[in-house]
Amino acid sequence: MIPFTDFGNLEVLVIITGFVCLAFYFADPCHLRKCSSNMITQLYSYNGPNGPSSWKNLYTKSNGPQQSPINISQFTNTVSADCENNILAFSEEYNVTPKDMSIYNDGHSVTIYARWESGLRPEITGGPCSERYEFLNARFRWGPNDEEGSEHTMECKAYAMELQAVHIKCGKHYETLSEAVEDDAVLIVSYFYEITSVINPYLQPLIAALPKIRHPCVCVCMEPIPLFFLMPSFISKYVSYVGSLTHPPCTEGVLWIIQTEPLGIASSQVAQFRRLCSFSGNLVMNRRPVQNINDRDIIFYD
Repeated sequence: MIPFTDFGNLEVLVIITGFVCLAFYFADPCHLRKCSSNMITQLYSYNGPNGPSSWKNLYTKSNGPQQSPINISQFTNTVSADCENNILAFSEEYNVTPKDMSIYNDGHSVTIYARWESGLRPEITGGPCSERYEFLNARFRWGPNDEEGSEHTMECKAYAMELQAVHIKCGKHYETLSEAVEDDAVLIVSYFYEITSVINPYLQPLIAALPKIRHPCVCVCMEPIPLFFLMPSFISKYVSYVGSLTHPPCTEGVLWIIQTEPLGIASSQVAQFRRLCSFSGNLVMNRRPVQNINDRDIIFYD
């Protein structure tokens, strides 16, 4: 198994998926069920009989008491925190253009990977983080229209998209993301994107690369851009809580940080994501419905 923290294996991933999914290029692009019937990633989807309501039948962890996403509301279990004495800090690497950057369509989402010349990865410290976390990857969530794309909601309001940046505790190495979560080693920093009347130029290198990964199991290089373009640093106006992965196996133990002030994206840019394909058709949505908060606290950093 390729360690998921080893970015040196990105080239290997491209080669392997190229052979495994060669048939995708010769098939009807959005009817690939026959090409991938044995792939484990087909065990779940976001609609139909394998949709979120059925996940608990295959993934018992998805029925736990601390699931994600949630609705963020000041009328639930909220706690106010002082962000001045323990500032959330993003390392300089967030502002540095990576040596290379890749995007991958796994049939469920678009994931971004990157490597830097220094060999270092962007890190986050402070705020609710008791240790240093380093960037692993970032994936996008969207919906069938511009009003319901984000997984998390604010006072029951959804946004057009949500970007979830996965981080792992520094110095840790795991074979799977679920294994890292079970070791309380995962931080996910989430950003909302709302519709604006103008195109977001910072997203254009990513948008331009999307047609190249229309088919599942395709990983390609894109024009490298600083992560700051996608996920600006912030020190206030955010919330944190303990939840889970929002995709199977939905392992609990994830520390979530959510920036509550949305970024901008044009409707035409979001539409490019909906043109991608899953294993069973168009990938028009990949959002899990909100889960019960139960007795968890939501910590507000103003």
